[in-house]
Amino acid sequence: LLGKTYSDLTLEQQENFDRLWLMINEVRTLWGKPMKVTSSIRSMEEHLEIYRRQGITDIKNIPMKSKHLIAAAVDIYDPGLHLSHWLKSNPKVLEDFNLFCELGNTNWVHFQILPFKSYRKGGTRWFKP
Repeated sequence: LLGKTYSDLTLEQQENFDRLWLMINEVRTLWGKPMKVTSSIRSMEEHLEIYRRQGITDIKNIPMKSKHLIAAAVDIYDPGLHLSHWLKSNPKVLEDFNLFCELGNTNWVHFQILPFKSYRKGGTRWFKP
């Protein structure tokens, strides 16, 4: 929870968190290596601060519907993109656990339990934010 308390989460966040962590732990088991969380549940303030530190302050350029805000996403540290490559080589993993991942990250994998807007059943589970 990275400093948050489960009981302080909304019911929606708790339900998303429970499902997300169950699926991520299944992936970790198959991956067979430790997975370090770099970002999970975010308050709106934390979310805006992440983008402020990147020099992005225009709300139009900030994903205001980020799945992190509703505890439906987690970022896993992935230097060298080994986990990312493994997932792309094993697409059934994302299918089996109904997970979706962002394309284009440099040293992390963003997992989420909710499909992206343009997802079509049977299509890729990787999306460009």
